Amino acid sequence: MQLRLPIRRFFQGTEKIESAPNRLGVVQWVLARPLYRYRKFDISQVPKKNRQQALQLELGQWTPFSESSYYIGWCDDQALVWCWDRSKTEQAIRLQRLNPKRVQVLPETLLRSHMQDGVRLMHCGEGFEGQVWQQGTLVHSRWWPHTPSAEDWLMFQRDASLAPEAQQQQPPAAQSSPLNARPWLTTAGDHADTDQNELLIVALGILLLMLPTLWYGINLYKIHQSERHYQVVLAQLKQQAEPIMLARSQALDHLLRIRSFHAITQYPAQLALMAKVAEVLPDDKSYLKEWHFQSGKLKLTLASPNEIVSSTLISNLQLAGYFRDVKALPSQNPRILTMQMDVLEN
Repeated sequence: MQLRLPIRRFFQGTEKIESAPNRLGVVQWVLARPLYRYRKFDISQVPKKNRQQALQLELGQWTPFSESSYYIGWCDDQALVWCWDRSKTEQAIRLQRLNPKRVQVLPETLLRSHMQDGVRLMHCGEGFEGQVWQQGTLVHSRWWPHTPSAEDWLMFQRDASLAPEAQQQQPPAAQSSPLNARPWLTTAGDHADTDQNELLIVALGILLLMLPTLWYGINLYKIHQSERHYQVVLAQLKQQAEPIMLARSQALDHLLRIRSFHAITQYPAQLALMAKVAEVLPDDKSYLKEWHFQSGKLKLTLASPNEIVSSTLISNLQLAGYFRDVKALPSQNPRILTMQMDVLEN
């Protein structure tokens, strides 16, 4: 029989925070869907021993906030990452008179039910979340404050690189799911750490009930003395580790340069890519206005004498065999269209 403490849960929304009714238990801070971002990273091409380091490099380029915190779970060689604004979240936690270091922050998605394969629309605490699942992995997610339109739903599926025949023309009915007690995906060592902390808390509570107040006071004093000692030791270790940290930073910089050189030859030639784009352009004197390619990411701008239909171009580029994750960026001029996409490796 596994002993678990009750959960004291707070739910942070965009406008208010729902406080936990109970006063005791493990504190769980749940973020509403609009407060975080989600992305899946494919690290399958990197050796296992280097995957954590490779993921940190990817996160350094992607992070959508100036100060970010992450919840990272692994599905085989796929890293599932939820990211939120650390400063705003910690400020909200302190307003509830809690210590952020002792609070478990969880994105709402992790506490809703998960699925094996398919596309669905989930009813969140605030708004709606579109989800694409493949083999038990959440491969794509998007949030809307209201029920998405048919056009928004199609664009969401295209962003997830779903085949045209698998795409739904209309958004399905939104599904509801209560918040579970535990996340469906845990970080490395999360179960062990949580169970150990809970057992330590319970054991400490039993000791406090059994031992006299004087014994407790003496041991508390010893703990404070040990803490001061280890703070001094930690400061010394940090000073000794500075050269190692500097060497590590330099090694990461060199790794980025090596990958940049490698990226030059791992993708098709620029002329071949331009030829493929030219093949899908409408025969109305449309032309390329801007072209920017770097590290497998292509961003281009098209100009036309007529209004450009972005959905047709996206579908044709997806089927061209060179591109994936084709997206059209918002534009004020219907005759100018900016698009971004990933270029497939050779």
